[in-house]
Amino acid sequence: MSPIQDQAKSSQRILVADDDSAIRELIALSLIRSGYEVDTARDGAEAWKALNEVSYYLLITDYKMPKMTGLELIQLLRSKEMALPVILVSGTIPAEELRRQPWLHVDATLSKPFDVEELLDVVKNILSSLAETSLVDLMLSRHKLEAALMNVTPAEAQAPAGAQIQNKGNPSHHILVVDDNNETRQLSINLLAGSGYQVEGVKDGADGWEALQADDYDLVLTDNMMPRMTGVEMIAKLYAARLTIPIIMATGHLPTHEFASKPWLTPDATLQRPFSNDDLLATVKKVLRTDEGNKLHMEMLLPKYL
Repeated sequence: MSPIQDQAKSSQRILVADDDSAIRELIALSLIRSGYEVDTARDGAEAWKALNEVSYYLLITDYKMPKMTGLELIQLLRSKEMALPVILVSGTIPAEELRRQPWLHVDATLSKPFDVEELLDVVKNILSSLAETSLVDLMLSRHKLEAALMNVTPAEAQAPAGAQIQNKGNPSHHILVVDDNNETRQLSINLLAGSGYQVEGVKDGADGWEALQADDYDLVLTDNMMPRMTGVEMIAKLYAARLTIPIIMATGHLPTHEFASKPWLTPDATLQRPFSNDDLLATVKKVLRTDEGNKLHMEMLLPKYL
């Protein structure tokens, strides 16, 4: 390993959280011998304290721990919008919980007992990917600055080799996110706002219906199973009022039977969780692009069914 690679590794600080002292020390020692800086925590609560005091490149955490489990730690991490890569190492991987909560963004899982070399390979791959992403971000930032100085929009300027520039959403597009899960709703809001859209969020269909009557929106992104008013019930009220706003339903259980029996309630697009950020952004872009066509379709369809 070159001195430059050694220096890069030593600057990559990793936090290891595990209530089993033997496993915790084994992971820490293996990482230190591989050139990383390592801190350890005996449980999720101790790890959360460390995460708020020190900047880390990676979190390696057990699942079942006292005071705060690994899953609770990751939930807290994501709710605070901390985009730290995470490896979940446990004898019991909560696969169903991770499937139902894709917003937790666990980068890798390893079942105990595991091979130390396997762990080191996963760590290396994640941190290498992180370094490449940071380099691309740096290139894009420099590229945008040069474009601004030349009075040219970044999208029109020539992109750095190997980098892709995503087109930002039209800032005039106003999107309402309706979801009773606070974390999922906030992640959707952050993702869409980061892509250039004007975004607001509400906690259920009843609040969504009030918002839709009080303001103009270009798109509604809604869950289905929510207290007070479901997504389907909100869509029914919206269409009954002849508000032809494009709708995307993003939920873990699509009400396909209701859509089959009442086709006029079928939204413009559906996404079943778990889905990727790219899937959501692509669907939003597609629906907004065909906005006028969808409105014309609804105007023709509504008199037939209502």
